[in-house]
Amino acid sequence: MDTPDIPGEQDLARVVAALTKQFGALDRTPERMMDFDHIESTTGIPAATVRRLFTGEPVAPDDLNRSFKQRLEFLRRTRPREDGKPYSAEQLAQVVGIAKPTMSAQIRGDRKPTLEVNNKLEEFFGVAPGFFTMSGEEALVNALARVSDQVLVLSQAKGIHVEHLALRGSIAAGNDELAQELRAALFGGLASPSRSAEQHPEEHELRELTDTMRALPAGRRRSVMNVVRGVLGLAHDDESAGPDHHHKK
Repeated sequence: MDTPDIPGEQDLARVVAALTKQFGALDRTPERMMDFDHIESTTGIPAATVRRLFTGEPVAPDDLNRSFKQRLEFLRRTRPREDGKPYSAEQLAQVVGIAKPTMSAQIRGDRKPTLEVNNKLEEFFGVAPGFFTMSGEEALVNALARVSDQVLVLSQAKGIHVEHLALRGSIAAGNDELAQELRAALFGGLASPSRSAEQHPEEHELRELTDTMRALPAGRRRSVMNVVRGVLGLAHDDESAGPDHHHKK
């Protein structure tokens, strides 16, 4: 029987260990199944650091808990202007409504930003709320929520039991092998509806998956349905907006 964790009570080490176990049940490895570059894009934590977590190598707290300066440098480098150049201190100052010298001091790490500045920068660069203020551990737990949900649905579609982790975080689309396998499993279960269950055992798995989804609490069911919509290409416009949605208007 699944034993969900209460959101917020699990630490990163437990989440990594649980996901690694889930991948093993599917006869897959984290390296094959996870899009580490996507996790870096959403958290600002280097993909190499996240890989080390899943290979059991030690990771120093400073490697996870990036400073405001490091996080802003990451966004300026990975989400540049249309001409490919990073946004200048003057441009960012105009975005958040502060003086250019103040913005320059924050870019250098000489001055801490206010919560309002953090919020405006997050909105401008199209990252999740808390990008600048979450601990690295919390940011990764949130990012891994998507992976955990996809593992759960994929395993149910394949008739494989894995422990369910009720993680925090939103579901985001991805191009990693896990998302592709999930898409294939769902399409396989939905194919040839006119044939009998005796001819197609996956029909029984599909009914089990449907019953399981219906039995979930409303909030959890919406989360899983977001996964289904995403892998079938049915995501709503506001769910499928990319990271450049806000600042490349």
